[in-house]
Amino acid sequence: MSKNCEDLECDSRPRVKDRFPRIVIIIVVAEFCERFSYSGMRAFLTLYLRSKLGYSDDEATELYHVFATFVYLFPIFGGIMADNYLGKFRTILYMMFVYAAGNLLVAITAIPLFALPGRLCTLLGLFLITVGTGGIKPCVTAFGGDQFRLPQQEKYLAVYFSVLYLNTCAGSLIAKSVSPILRSEVHCFGDKDCYSLAFGAPGIVVLCSIVIFVSARNRYLIKKPQGNVVVDFVKCVTLGLKNLILRRKKDANSHWLDSTQHQYDQRFIRDIKKTLSILMLFTVIPVFWALLDQMGSRWTLQATKVSGNLGFVTIKPDQLQVINPISIIILIPLLQKYVYPFFERRNMLVNPLHKLTLGGVLAGIAFIVSAVMEIYLKTTYPQLPTPGLAQLRIFNGNPHSVNITNYNISYSIPPHHYYVKKDFQIQETQKITLDFKGLSINEDFLQSNNSFEREFILKENKANSYFLDGDEVYGFFDNVDKSKSGLPVVRFLVSHRVNASDIKFYNKRRNEIETHISVGVSSQIEVFASTYSIWMDDEVVMRHIEMKEGGVYTVVLDEDGDEYKANVIVITEPNSISMAWLLPQFLIMALAEVLFAVTGNEFAFKESPESMKSVMAAVWMLTEAIGNVIIIIVTRLLADYHTETQFFFYTGLMFLAIVIFHFMSRNYQFKHQESQPDKIRDKRSNSDAMYLEVKQTEDLLDH
Repeated sequence: MSKNCEDLECDSRPRVKDRFPRIVIIIVVAEFCERFSYSGMRAFLTLYLRSKLGYSDDEATELYHVFATFVYLFPIFGGIMADNYLGKFRTILYMMFVYAAGNLLVAITAIPLFALPGRLCTLLGLFLITVGTGGIKPCVTAFGGDQFRLPQQEKYLAVYFSVLYLNTCAGSLIAKSVSPILRSEVHCFGDKDCYSLAFGAPGIVVLCSIVIFVSARNRYLIKKPQGNVVVDFVKCVTLGLKNLILRRKKDANSHWLDSTQHQYDQRFIRDIKKTLSILMLFTVIPVFWALLDQMGSRWTLQATKVSGNLGFVTIKPDQLQVINPISIIILIPLLQKYVYPFFERRNMLVNPLHKLTLGGVLAGIAFIVSAVMEIYLKTTYPQLPTPGLAQLRIFNGNPHSVNITNYNISYSIPPHHYYVKKDFQIQETQKITLDFKGLSINEDFLQSNNSFEREFILKENKANSYFLDGDEVYGFFDNVDKSKSGLPVVRFLVSHRVNASDIKFYNKRRNEIETHISVGVSSQIEVFASTYSIWMDDEVVMRHIEMKEGGVYTVVLDEDGDEYKANVIVITEPNSISMAWLLPQFLIMALAEVLFAVTGNEFAFKESPESMKSVMAAVWMLTEAIGNVIIIIVTRLLADYHTETQFFFYTGLMFLAIVIFHFMSRNYQFKHQESQPDKIRDKRSNSDAMYLEVKQTEDLLDH
């Protein structure tokens, strides 16, 4: 049976040898599985919402941050549940099952064969994941710490936190590197990607973590719930506010919390006052999270519009997020050992508040860089159909030129090429008639110089396309925008003169047939970014066809006598700007995160009273949730504005928050350390500091 104890020292527990508790390894492995699952799934979530569930950029961004809001909100309730009712072990165990159920539901929903209601089931699965991580996140690190007997195993507790630090880094970084590969390099169920595998693999990892975690149940030291100070904090503050509103204060010069002295200890009230003074200073923190958390949404979407081909390696859009945690791991020791001492000797960055100010400024600068980059990227975006206008494309599938006239058009379309006009001014639907020369029913081109008329129907806000095949005209709508997945898109136009029995579009890099082509107008399909060739029966018609990320192509196939003809028409230019241009904004934001998030968390921990450490940790997570709410609100309010405008808005919001923070922090008085702290209490504080370091790492790697 598992052991239960209420005292910190757990005197009833049998004496143990002076060694590292082996049972903790089980907890470390289970935590690795949970971090791998969560970080991997979150890396590509925005892309899945947009490319598979059909949400717009704004909607995908909003849903991503609703998810993040609950991820940071539920740990508060998970901690309360563990400390007051279930205990850490049962909370972790139950929430692991909830987490796994949510992950597997999303994975099954991603399988098109089941035809489940995609949006409903995905949102339900994501909600279960937030509930699950809300129970696991605040408990698993502390539960591992409970397995140590203090003060006898204090030195091994330090080793535990170091191992957990590396474990968290490894789980998150491996997941953010591997999951995008599972998503994009594997194709299943007829798709060019495999989101069901990308979601399913983390789900299986979570199930493995459950088995690992439960396997050692009888060997855990399980402490009974002893109450949560967060609850008492909320009750005391609520009572104080109630008394303030009802004017129950006896002394007008006293603090409004003093009215709760009849129910709460004076020291506890004093600690709450100190905590509230810190929280007032940190009212600007949510604005920083509002910028930082967009690395997984807006910045990931931005990465789909650039080329990930860096020559020696190709980076996936959702893999770019790995730059942030890698940079942080490098920056933290570099800043601590070299940069901070350098500036301190010159009387700069002498206290945490200075670092916080600089970190906020750098976050604003990172968004300026991203906004400028967005403006630059827009020069490569296609001209899309707009209200009041219609686009017209006419593809000549014949082996000779065709002349078209009327409506101020006089153009000769070469064989297997096209004509385009992107600014027909119409309202709703309009019919136009064009004259054609050089096309006859018997296909005796240019010899008879026959002419005839054809009627075209143009619809407003559409890319109207037509394919000339002999004397027949076939109409269809083109999607000229870059694909939401970032993959190239291609359509095949095959004339009726082609009599090949088997037409193949062959992927040379993957050494496989991408698709079989039939006569007529095909639908637009996504293909891998690769080099292709076209085969008609056993004859290679065209080689070295490059299909690049973000490009939209139309391939015209024809037969002229005994010779096959093919031409690749670029409708929308592929991504031409290198992903390397996005690195500066990620690197600046990583530096901002170290200065602001790491310093702020450490400052709050050190300045808050000993009894309020858990309250401060809960409020810190709450500020992250509020930051995501800010993103949701701004996305709604600025839905009709361009992306770069929204980026500049966040920059202004960050600079305003930093100005307010600067004036609020000028008169802040730092807490003086006690001159003669109790030895054991000092050791406990050191352990708490190491615990905080791991918590910081988890938070950093989550972004």
